[in-house]
Formats: sequence, structure tokens, C-alpha cells
Amino acid sequence: MKELLKIELEEAKQLLATIKAIVKKDKRYKKGQSTELESYSDYPKAVRNNAKRGLELNEKVNNKCATQVGKIRAQQLAQGKPISKATITRMVSYLSRAETYYDPNDTKACGTISYLL
Repeated sequence: MKELLKIELEEAKQLLATIKAIVKKDKRYKKGQSTELESYSDYPKAVRNNAKRGLELNEKVNNKCATQVGKIRAQQLAQGKPISKATITRMVSYLSRAETYYDPNDTKACGTISYLL
């Protein structure tokens, strides 16, 4: 649990640092106007479907697979919620490392479930 909180705290710190940097560079900030962060919700339907499948498979094994961050991210993707560019970058980094553990024939393996999530 402590490790999970460290991961969530680190992700929150990174996101806050990114937001601060964007706001600081944005000239509209000094004029009292708002800044809109870049996010995407037009990702492929396959992304939503894989997230839904990962959530279903994880539920079948009593939610023992993946980190809380991964589970939350899967819920966001399954619901089609906007994802920031920074989050997408982290997801690509994770998926490139985790692909080794993905086996579509083993739907009870945490590597497969985590990859789908």
C-alpha cells in the first residue's frame, strides 16, 4: 500500500510540475485568462475495449492484478475520459516494457491483465 501511495504521489507531483510550467509560460496567465490543458479523448475504440476487458478479467481474479494507478487509468479509458499528453507518454512507456508479459491465451495472468488495463 505504501508503494502504491508513493507512485500516486509521484505522479501527482509530476502532473503538478507540468501544470505549473504550462501556466508560468502562458502569457494569458498574467492577463487573468484561463489556460486549457491539452488532452485527448479521441483514442481508438480498441483502447476502450481493452481497458474494459482488463477490468472484467481483473474482477474475475478478485482484482489482484495491477497497481491502483493502472486500475484507475483503465476506468478512465473504458469511459472515454480525456487523457493528458503526459499521461499518454507514461502509458506508452509502460506498454513498451510490459508487452513481454502479455499473453492473450492466458487471461488469468497478471501480466496479461495489467497490459490490458
